[in-house]
Amino acid sequence: MITFFSLAAFIFGSAIGSFLNVLTLRLPEEESLGGRSHCPSCKHILSSSDLVPLFSFLWLRGKCRYCKTKISARYFMVELATALLFAWVYAALLPESIFGIVILIRYWFVAAVFVSVFVIDLEHFVILDKMVLLSSIVVASINIILSIIAGSSVFSINGLFISGLVGAVAGFLPFYALWFVSKGKWLGFGDVKFALLLGLILGWPQIYVGYFFAIMIGGFVSSILLIFTKKSLKSRLPFGTFLTVGAFLAMLYGPLFLKWYLAFLGF
Repeated sequence: MITFFSLAAFIFGSAIGSFLNVLTLRLPEEESLGGRSHCPSCKHILSSSDLVPLFSFLWLRGKCRYCKTKISARYFMVELATALLFAWVYAALLPESIFGIVILIRYWFVAAVFVSVFVIDLEHFVILDKMVLLSSIVVASINIILSIIAGSSVFSINGLFISGLVGAVAGFLPFYALWFVSKGKWLGFGDVKFALLLGLILGWPQIYVGYFFAIMIGGFVSSILLIFTKKSLKSRLPFGTFLTVGAFLAMLYGPLFLKWYLAFLGF
């Protein structure tokens, strides 16, 4: 059954990834999300058989059915990444109750947001305010729902809602300080606002576990780029991409990592 539901999560994730392709292409250009999908080269409206997640790209060998122009592999990669993340989240949680199912939905939503932020920041060096605001409202609302399902007060100091608010403040303040001191040279203000959302997602003190993972991953990738490419210390890097990866790992494994780290320190 675990294999069956993991496969179902993979298929569902690929469908969400197909939508995220539209979202990440149109939102930065301030285009409407409505309307039929079309080939970016010949503008031909795509049929349903052209839009089957993952399969259509492979079946058409990465080319438009109508003009034979090569299709960017980013479409396939976004669908595959989202599918894998959805399956990963399900396998990590294995929900067996209403509370667990809502947690699963919360994590799936967050994974979709992270994929969107990763792609947009990687391609445009921007984290969209509208995405951060809407996602923050959704996550805060789910935190309240989870507190109610758990039978605790929404305003309980140990509840998800308050933990998220504390995490948002704790995540925002150091990023804002870096942005303010450097006058925006070290960190974009989009990252500062994104920190509020990450705090709501991870809560206290997991927000700092997410930052730790992001800094480690960012440092490793930056070192590789410095060594093997023409990137320099002054080159611009989309920090939001590292934040999404670090936060995703912290969301799933932050408590385990923190427990291990405190035990390592003797606490």
